[in-house]
Amino acid sequence: MLYTINRLALLCLLLTATVAFGQSETNNLTSSPYSLFGLGSLNSSNAGKTNALGRSGIALSGETAINNLNPAAYAGILKNSFMTDIGLKAEQNYFTNNADESTKKTYNFSNISVALAISERSGIGISMLPYSDVGYYLQGVTGVIEGSDQTFSSNIEGSGGLNNVAINYGYKLTPKLNVGLNASYYFGNITESEYVTLDGDYLSVSEVNHYGGVRFGVGFQYMPNTKFTFAGVVTLPATLGGTQDREVYKIVNLLESDVEDVNRTIPNFKLPAEFTVGIKYTFADVLTLNADYKHSFWNATDMEDNIGAFTDQDLIGVGLEYYRIKSRPTYLERMKYRLGTNMDNGYLEVNGTRIKNLALTSGLALPLSQRGNSFLNISYSYGQRGQISNTLVKEKYHLITVNLSLDDIWFVKRKFE
Repeated sequence: MLYTINRLALLCLLLTATVAFGQSETNNLTSSPYSLFGLGSLNSSNAGKTNALGRSGIALSGETAINNLNPAAYAGILKNSFMTDIGLKAEQNYFTNNADESTKKTYNFSNISVALAISERSGIGISMLPYSDVGYYLQGVTGVIEGSDQTFSSNIEGSGGLNNVAINYGYKLTPKLNVGLNASYYFGNITESEYVTLDGDYLSVSEVNHYGGVRFGVGFQYMPNTKFTFAGVVTLPATLGGTQDREVYKIVNLLESDVEDVNRTIPNFKLPAEFTVGIKYTFADVLTLNADYKHSFWNATDMEDNIGAFTDQDLIGVGLEYYRIKSRPTYLERMKYRLGTNMDNGYLEVNGTRIKNLALTSGLALPLSQRGNSFLNISYSYGQRGQISNTLVKEKYHLITVNLSLDDIWFVKRKFE
């Protein structure tokens, strides 16, 4: 019991450090113009191997690595095992429309996770990862003043995003069935600043939206034999409460004056119910196939956006991992090789066109020791979203994630001769 208390105390300490990191200043963590919608571009990176497996893996066991995609996986954490996963990502984006092309680079952390076994049949973990990123800049937006022929020009900039702190608990109900619970807290700020010029006069509007709310989910993993696993996850809908700090000032005839400075309540943002089903199958003990299907019920939220509409989203992810186990393998044979693909029809619709996404993924797991399950996981993704039209932009991106995944065994006496 004392070991469990000490572990939980350390877990809470790590969570405190994680939250402090997540609340630090984080601007321009994405450069996608589609982050203009809703809460921004939704993060698709996670812990360890799943980034390279087409972002699939709800049926993966938690024995050798943290699996944040399904709380039931935490039931598989081995006794006395303590795991950590820290990830970073770098993204290069190429944008093309009817008139121009541009390139941008962004960097961000992808996840911070810790997990441990609290009994022979259960495990728990805490993770923090970005839920959404906002980073756009619109220059030279023109308009006409209502009731006149005068035109104005404005520049609009958005930054910020939301984080997700999650607690996952898994329990081995039977030798073949794991179940799990998830509780997530979403929080963060989204800033939009607009600078308007008209005949030498100037208007500045700054709005900072603050969101926060709790969301719950459940999951299971059923293993009829050692080769096959069937899994499912249900995430409940949630409502994020919102407030806004709004500041407006103007400069007219070189004289500055405040127009507005208020804190007010804004409409809540609703997150949809989601369900995911997935399988894992191992061929000849060397090749593992993962496949997930996810549906998000955005239509049921009745959410609206000034530019586009929210619509139900379907997502498919498929991944393959090759890993050859021998009694005395070489370093190359202990490496893990991964390929995958990920596609979805998008949850945004602009002028009747869905913002679809397609990505190809690959990766390696580099062993950090001759024994154990500590790896440096590296993944590369090439993807495309959107299309060229009068209102849309085609976005191509290269994404690299690096995850340090460590597995340590606690409270085991070492023998010395």
